[in-house]
Amino acid sequence: MDPRRVVITAMGMATPVGDSAEQTFDALIAGKCGVDPHPDAGIGRRVGQVRADIAAGLHPSQARMMDRVTVMAQYAAGQALARAGLGAARHAECGVFVGTGVGGVSTLCEGVEAFHGVVPKRPVLVVPATMPNAAAAQIAQTIKSVAEAQTYATACSSGAVAIGEAFRRIRDGYLDVAIAGGADAMLTPVVFAAWLQLHVLCADPADGGAGGCRPFSNRRTGFALSEGAAMLVLESAAHAAARGAAPIAELCGYGVSNDGTHPLRPDPEGQALAMSRCLADAGLAPGDVGYINAHATGTLVGDRIETAAIKKVFGGHAAALPVSSIKGAVGHMIGAAGAVEAAVTALSVLRGVVPPTLFYEGGDAQCDLDCVPLSARRLPGLRVALSNSFGMGGNNAVLAFRKVC
Repeated sequence: MDPRRVVITAMGMATPVGDSAEQTFDALIAGKCGVDPHPDAGIGRRVGQVRADIAAGLHPSQARMMDRVTVMAQYAAGQALARAGLGAARHAECGVFVGTGVGGVSTLCEGVEAFHGVVPKRPVLVVPATMPNAAAAQIAQTIKSVAEAQTYATACSSGAVAIGEAFRRIRDGYLDVAIAGGADAMLTPVVFAAWLQLHVLCADPADGGAGGCRPFSNRRTGFALSEGAAMLVLESAAHAAARGAAPIAELCGYGVSNDGTHPLRPDPEGQALAMSRCLADAGLAPGDVGYINAHATGTLVGDRIETAAIKKVFGGHAAALPVSSIKGAVGHMIGAAGAVEAAVTALSVLRGVVPPTLFYEGGDAQCDLDCVPLSARRLPGLRVALSNSFGMGGNNAVLAFRKVC
C-alpha cells in the first residue's frame, strides 16, 4: 500500500491562556501570558494553570476517581471529537494515542501523604488513577473504541510522539482515524519541589510581574512549570474527504531520534538528526520550511543547543527562518507541551501568522536566530512548518505540517 496523506480535522485544548485551541491560539497571537502565582503557598513560583472547568459534564463521583491529568485529557478529547463529528460507528474504529510525562502523579502524591496521615484519605482507587495509561483508557472507553489505545511517556516529547505514532498508523494503513495528543498536570508542592532540585525552573521577576520564562533571551533562568492538554483528530485525507471534513492542515512528516549521551543535557547531534529525519520523511528540503515552533524552554544550555541543531540542519537558511517558542506565554507543560505546540504550529500554517517569543531579550550570541521577538508575525506565504519537541533522557520528536491547498 502506498503511504496515505494524513490531515488534522479537529482539535481540543486546555491551556493557561485558553479553554480551547482557538482561544489559546488567539491569546498567543495577542501576546497574552498565563503564567501566574498559584493559590497553594507550597508552590512558591509562578506557574501555568488551566482555568477551564475541565470536569464539566462528568458526574462528581466519576471525576473523584480520576486524576486531574485524565480529566484534562478527557476534556480536550471530548472537545476535539465533538468538533470532528465522527459519529458512533467511526468512534469504535478510532485509535487513541496519548502522551504524558508521569501520569497521575497528583493522586500518587496524595495517596502517599494519606498513608502517612499528612492529608485525609478520600475514596479513590489509587492504582487505576495513577497508571500512566489511565487517560488513554478513559478516552477509549468513553468513545467505545475497539481499536488500539496507546500511551507514550518520553518526558517533554511525549505529546509529539503520540501524534507521530498515530500519524504513522494512518499513513501506513493500520487506521483511518485516530485521536492523539498529550496531557500533564503536576502542580503539587511535592512535585514542584522535585523540579526545583533540577535547577531548571525560572526565577520570578523581582518586580512581581510576568516574564520569568524568556526563551532564547540573554538573561534567561529556566522555564515555568505548567499544566495542559491538547488532542488532535487525525484522518487519512481520503477518509476526511469522504465525510466532507475540512482539514486544518496536513501532517506530512515525523522524525525521531535518541541522543544516547546524557539523561539531562541535550545533544545538538540528536536534535539535528530528528529534524533531518522529519524532513526526509515528508520529502522536504530545508528551504521548504518557513517556520519552526521551537522546543526552547528558556534554560541556558537547552536553548543554545537547539539553536546549534537548527543551524546544522538548515545551514544558511537558518538566518532567515522565523523560530519562536510559546513557553514564555504558557510555561512548560511537559508531556502535553509537544501536543499543544503541534496544534499551534498547525494553526499557524492555516492562518498564516506565527506566535511570538514572549519577553524576548537579545544579547546571547549563541541564540542568534530570528526569534520572532515580542509580537506575532504575519507570514501569509507560510506553507510548511516544523514543531520541535525534545525530552529529558534524550528523546527527540519533530513533526512537519503543510498547508492544505
